[in-house]
Amino acid sequence: MKLFLIAIVFTVLVSCSTDKELQLAEIQHSEIKEILDVSPAYIFYNTKAEDSVELNKQNLISTTNWLVNVDKRLTLKQIIPVLIHLQEKKRNASHKKEGVKNYFTAFNPEVKSLRFIEFTNVNYLVDQSVEAYVKTSDVHPQVLTFNLKGVHYQNKYYTVEDLVEILKSKSDQRHVFVLNFEKELSFQTYMHIKDLLLTITNASVLINTNEFIF
Repeated sequence: MKLFLIAIVFTVLVSCSTDKELQLAEIQHSEIKEILDVSPAYIFYNTKAEDSVELNKQNLISTTNWLVNVDKRLTLKQIIPVLIHLQEKKRNASHKKEGVKNYFTAFNPEVKSLRFIEFTNVNYLVDQSVEAYVKTSDVHPQVLTFNLKGVHYQNKYYTVEDLVEILKSKSDQRHVFVLNFEKELSFQTYMHIKDLLLTITNASVLINTNEFIF
């Protein structure tokens, strides 16, 4: 990994002006701690215009692994359109390299080091409801809805931590789940959820790569 990138991002707080900041989300479980051949993008939080989002993508190279650095205070409503744009940019690039991936950059406060979560194959869907998708899907996935109240699953609300324990205890029978996120959730909350889902090693639990935003 390029040393200049580590020096910039490791501070956790990137400040390019008096009104642009970038505080990385904090996670604990991802074991991906080093990625080579990278180029960065930054999605900033504006302290003077909290509804605005500013993307710096001038250093992105389509033939490298992308490290997307998102301020943890931004909402999914703000950042999902930007992420969709970045994914389309890479998929439609004239110059491509097989095997390169996309990662979110985060910070593990326990070990005081960067960690990464891959999102290369995630499809963010904002114009289709999860209910319509389930009805037409051949696999009929179960829906996990994450909102400001917690996680809604089988007509009950759980904490993310409790839900993950439930999924870990599933039987050997195949279980397919699709994730449904409320757009008002912060990126910090989103990364916390994704990080906890990484701890599920039960091979019978499958998470769909389509993620719905409502």
